[in-house]
Amino acid sequence: MGQKTDSWNKFIANYGLLIAFLFAIIVFSLWSENFLRWGNVQNILVQTTSLGVCAFGLTLIMMMGEIDLSYAGLTGMIGAVMLKMIMAGYSPLMVVLVCLAIGLVSGLCIALLVVGLGMSSFMVTLAAWFIYMGMERYIGHGVTHWIYKYNENILQIVQGHVGPVPIPIIIMLGLFILCWLFQARTRTGQYILALGENIEAVKEVGLKAKLIKGGTFVAAGLVFGLTGLIETLRIGGSMVYSGRFLLVYALGAVFLGSAAFKAGKYNFPGTLLGALFFYTIINGLTLNAVKFYYIPLVQGLFLILAVAITTVKRGEIEQVQF
Repeated sequence: MGQKTDSWNKFIANYGLLIAFLFAIIVFSLWSENFLRWGNVQNILVQTTSLGVCAFGLTLIMMMGEIDLSYAGLTGMIGAVMLKMIMAGYSPLMVVLVCLAIGLVSGLCIALLVVGLGMSSFMVTLAAWFIYMGMERYIGHGVTHWIYKYNENILQIVQGHVGPVPIPIIIMLGLFILCWLFQARTRTGQYILALGENIEAVKEVGLKAKLIKGGTFVAAGLVFGLTGLIETLRIGGSMVYSGRFLLVYALGAVFLGSAAFKAGKYNFPGTLLGALFFYTIINGLTLNAVKFYYIPLVQGLFLILAVAITTVKRGEIEQVQF
C-alpha cells in the first residue's frame, strides 16, 4: 500500500503541472467551441514563440545556478537597432545577423564580468537590463516605429509558413529539440547541470568550470538575440520597453517548468510547458471576452494550483538558489 502511495505521489509531483495544463484546456474548450480549432491553436503557439525561445536561454543559465535578467532590456534594444537598419535599407539577412551578433556580444560581456571577474550575475545582468533600456531609448528616441512602413518583406520571417505550420513555431520547436538534446545527450549539457548542483565536484574531476559557465552565458546571449528578433517581427515594430513583458513571464515559465517532469529541477520540456501554460490562459480568457484585468488574477490562481499540486504531494519546498 505504501509503495503504491509513493508511486502516486511521485507521479503527481512530476506531472502536476501537465495535469493543471490539461485541465485548463478542457475548461476553455468547454467554454468556447473555437478554442481547439487549428486556427486558434496556431495562434497560441505563435504567441508563445518569443516567450518560449527566451525561456530556453534562461533555463540554460538557471541550470548552472546563475541568473540573467539582461533579456528584458536586450529585446527592446535589438528592436530599436532593427528598425534603424530597416529604415536605412539594409537587407533582411544583414539585419538578422546583426541582431544575433548583438546577443552574442552581450552574452560575452556578461560572461567576462560574472565568470572572469567573479561579479554577481544578478547585479551584472540587472545593470545590463537598465543599460539596454537606456540604449533603446537613445537609438529609437522613445518612439514606437512600425516595420510595414519601411520594409514588409522582412516580416515574412515570422509571417511565413512551411506547409500549414508558421515559421515561428518551427523556430521555437526546433530550438527546444536542440536545447533538450544538448542538455540530455551531450557531456557539456550534463556538466552545465552539474555546475548548478555541485560546482565543487565539477572542479574536482578536472572540468573547466569557468569555461563551461562562460560559454553558457554566451550561448544564452545568442538565444536572447534571437528572442529580440522574433519579438520585434512578431509585434511588427519596435515598441518602447517591449522586453519588460518577457521579464516576469520568462522567469515564471522557467520556475513553473521546474515543477514539471523533474520536480525541483530546471528542464526544457517543463519550460516549454510553462510558456504554453501562460499563453493558453491568456488566449482562453481573451477568446471568451473576459475583462483584461482579470487575466493576471486567473493566471496567478492557476500557477498556485499547479505548484501546490506538486509541492503538497512532494511534501517539501526546495529553495531556489542563483
